[in-house]
Amino acid sequence: MRVVEARGLTKVHGEGEARVVALDSASLVVGRGEFVAIMGPSGSGKSTLLHCLAGLDTPTSGSVLIAGQDLSGMKDKQLTAVRRDRLGFIFQSFNLLPTLSAEENILLPQRLAHRKPQRDWYDAVISTLGIGDRLSHRPSKLSGGQQQRVAVARALVGRPEVIFADEPTGALDTTSAANLLQTLAHMCEQLGQTVVMVTHDQHAAATTNRIIRLRDGRITGVEAVRRPAGTRVAGSGTRHAAGTSPASGPVTRPTTTGPTPRTEAH
Repeated sequence: MRVVEARGLTKVHGEGEARVVALDSASLVVGRGEFVAIMGPSGSGKSTLLHCLAGLDTPTSGSVLIAGQDLSGMKDKQLTAVRRDRLGFIFQSFNLLPTLSAEENILLPQRLAHRKPQRDWYDAVISTLGIGDRLSHRPSKLSGGQQQRVAVARALVGRPEVIFADEPTGALDTTSAANLLQTLAHMCEQLGQTVVMVTHDQHAAATTNRIIRLRDGRITGVEAVRRPAGTRVAGSGTRHAAGTSPASGPVTRPTTTGPTPRTEAH
C-alpha cells in the first residue's frame, strides 16, 4: 500500500532576483512498513520536502497523498485533523513538557483529541522502546536518549499512517542514537510502521530500507540499503512475531511476488 506519495512537488520562495527554488518537481512513493531516509547537503531541500510531505508547508505546485488522501486544497482545519489523526512527528528537540511525567507526555495528544490509545498497541510501543520503568519520571530525571524515546512513543501511540522524523538523532550521543535507530527499524520491520527520516548522517541512513538523495531541490537518486544475509536489526524490547501487531493481528503489507516494494522517485 502507498502510504506517502508526492507528485511533482515544487516549492518556490520569493520573486525576481530573490526567487529561490527549494523543491523542483520532486516525486516519490513510500510503502507501508518502509523506513526511508532523505539525505542531501545543506540547502538541498530535504527539510522542505519533509515539511511538504507532512502538511506543515504548502508546495507551490504538485500534490501530496497520505494513504490515498490528497492534502492539496485542504483548509487549515482539515490539515490539522490529518496531522493529528494520521501523522506522527519526531524532531531533534524532544518538546516534552517539564511538569508532566513521561506517561503524561506520551498520552497528551490523545487526551487533547479526547481519545484513548489501544491498550495492546500502547503496551507494545512502551515495551519496544524499553521505557516501561521510566513512565512516572519527569523529563528532568531522564537521559537524552530516554527523553527521545518518550518523544517517539508520543508519536507512535496514536498508530499514525507514517512517522516523519527530522534529524531525530541530532541531539543524542552515539550509543543513544544507534539504539533509537535500531528501535525505529524494528517498529517498521516487525509492527508495520512507516517512517520517513531526514538525516545528514550516513550511518543513520544505513539503518533504513532506502535512501532518497536530493541536491538543489531535485531528487538525484534512490538507493536500496543492502545488509548482509542474516542481519537483523535488534529491537530494544519484547519482540512480536514478524508481520503481526498485538492490537490488530496481522499487519497489512503490500502484496508482492518479488523483492520488497521500492521507494519510487522521479
